[in-house]
Amino acid sequence: MTPSERASFARRVIALLMVFSVGLSSVADGQDRREGPPHAVLINDLAASHPVSAYIDASTLLVAEIDWEKMDVDALFASVQKLTGDRPSDTAMVKDLIGKLKAGKAGRIYVLAGLQTLTDRAPLIVVATPDAPTLPTLFASLKDLFGDNVRIAPSGSALLFGTPDQLQRVESLNPVSRNDLLSPLRDANRLDHTAVLSLPNASRDLLAKLWPVDQPSRFPVKVSPSQAAADIHRLVITVQTPPHPLVRLHFDSVDAEAADRVRNTLAAIKQQFDPMLANVTVNREQQRVTVEVDGKTIEFFETIASEMRRSAARAKRVATMKQLGIAFDNYHDREKHFPPRCFVDPDGKPLHSWLVAVLPDMNNLALYRSIRLDLTWDADENERLRTTVPAGFGSQHLPVGHTIIRAPVFPGSLWHGDGPPKRRDDITDGAANTILLIEAPDDASIHWVDPTPWVISEDDPVEDVFGDRDDARVLLADGSVLLIKRAEIDQQKLKAMLTIAAGD
Repeated sequence: MTPSERASFARRVIALLMVFSVGLSSVADGQDRREGPPHAVLINDLAASHPVSAYIDASTLLVAEIDWEKMDVDALFASVQKLTGDRPSDTAMVKDLIGKLKAGKAGRIYVLAGLQTLTDRAPLIVVATPDAPTLPTLFASLKDLFGDNVRIAPSGSALLFGTPDQLQRVESLNPVSRNDLLSPLRDANRLDHTAVLSLPNASRDLLAKLWPVDQPSRFPVKVSPSQAAADIHRLVITVQTPPHPLVRLHFDSVDAEAADRVRNTLAAIKQQFDPMLANVTVNREQQRVTVEVDGKTIEFFETIASEMRRSAARAKRVATMKQLGIAFDNYHDREKHFPPRCFVDPDGKPLHSWLVAVLPDMNNLALYRSIRLDLTWDADENERLRTTVPAGFGSQHLPVGHTIIRAPVFPGSLWHGDGPPKRRDDITDGAANTILLIEAPDDASIHWVDPTPWVISEDDPVEDVFGDRDDARVLLADGSVLLIKRAEIDQQKLKAMLTIAAGD
């Protein structure tokens, strides 16, 4: 693994571990505070008995516990992809890490964060090693896995992952008893992974003064951020990861009246967003208010997130197609013809696609000037093009650099033949009825600089244009963008739209 790959992997792992972290604000002073509800499991001198007790001080605001043995990496990353649209590429590396943890008989992973984390840009990670004799083996297997920005150091019966500054601070750390952070990690009812955020009283008082008393009037539910800061002294998030996801959020309040306010606010939010939150439960038990989000709700939000991404992607592609229409007009006004299907060398060898020609008209002049136009698109001198794509042309679900915006090569189309590029006057079938570009099926995607033509079959153009889709978006010669539906178009009509001067 190269240093850059190790650094990238380290960032991925740290990001994965920080999925339980909560945004941190204000100032911490380490004052003691009221403990959680009666059913929380408390142990005398807990700070002295917990594996991370030696690394917690007055400034620690968050502790997360991750049971890596209960992680299904494939299912977890699949869920991440559904929510974000981007499947992490380091699945194999994470599995390798888990394999090393297993071979080294490592215990659970703990993530510690405080105000200093904001400047460190990474939390301190503690890997417990209950089986002390395996510690040297585990250390040896992991020490070369991360880049220079993350160091690994043995410490007692644990391995510490952190920046050099973090590890140096640990050596002079003055641990304090923080049962407010550690008691939830002894709760037998917690799920596989748990994060605890606990702010000192003075910090909460400061937030209560700084945060607004009321939300803006446009907010659908009456919520007081200031009151919430005063009412909630601890948030416990406990999670069961896919394939059977479950999330519980415990809001530990300062007293019974505060718990009532928290419950009423959360219940109002749930009611406002029904039926989306129909399967979410809100319950109060003494000073604790618990919100439980089941797998069905998580699947619902995955669906919503996926649809929002698709909608945003569609809007972006429409904007890109319209911008291309304007770029074609500007190019024609300047050059007195449309862009050629591709650039060729003196011997007629294709070098670059039509898209390169309109880069200056798409606000990509710098990219255009960086291309060696006298060499093929995949020549070593044009190597950076392999991983570069103009805004609006790529997609997360396509190979890097690929686009589905294609120029259809069909007999009689704007892009057919090897002669001079076509002009507006060549379009006699009507600009509003003539296709210039098409959003092709995914299996017809191509690197945006690749000059390989997209040839449309004369026998079955409908199949080539639509693939397994019900509709396709096209750019017409008048600059408009049209969504054509497979059920409403036949072979002859599509052929007529592809040709520029067939008299149809």
